[in-house]
Amino acid sequence: MGHEPERHDHDRNCVCNVLLDIVEAQNEVEDSGCDTSCNRAIQELVHGTKSSPFNTIPVILFCKGTCSPFVGVGVKRSGLHEKVNVGVSVVFRVVDVDPKTCCAILELLQFEDPKKDAEDLLEDLDKDPKPFENTNVCITADLNNFSAVTCLPPINL
Repeated sequence: MGHEPERHDHDRNCVCNVLLDIVEAQNEVEDSGCDTSCNRAIQELVHGTKSSPFNTIPVILFCKGTCSPFVGVGVKRSGLHEKVNVGVSVVFRVVDVDPKTCCAILELLQFEDPKKDAEDLLEDLDKDPKPFENTNVCITADLNNFSAVTCLPPINL
């Protein structure tokens, strides 16, 4: 019994559909054609090995109109009277997607090496099996504002 990404024909937002499929695949792993597509990343996550070591498909979203990667900004406070730390990222873990509204909760993923930027990431992906770490900083995004999604290879966070 294989995991086949669902097609939501009634909804024409392909970014929303792909992120819904990613959430479903990540949830399946947590509870139990192209070489570099989101479908392949989903298949690797779910069926890569008998028990997949992966639990996350990092994604980069591209804004409509500008074709630029979306930069997410979130804030986090460690304690009641602590300063607020601002997090910025172009790479996200999809936490949840509402199929009716196409709004998603996205966790900002941080580079393990804080000096890395997006260009360094793309150059080093094949050398570093886990270039990111969790931030526990989440934002809500309207997926109708994006024109494309790039899925990075599955990782374990």
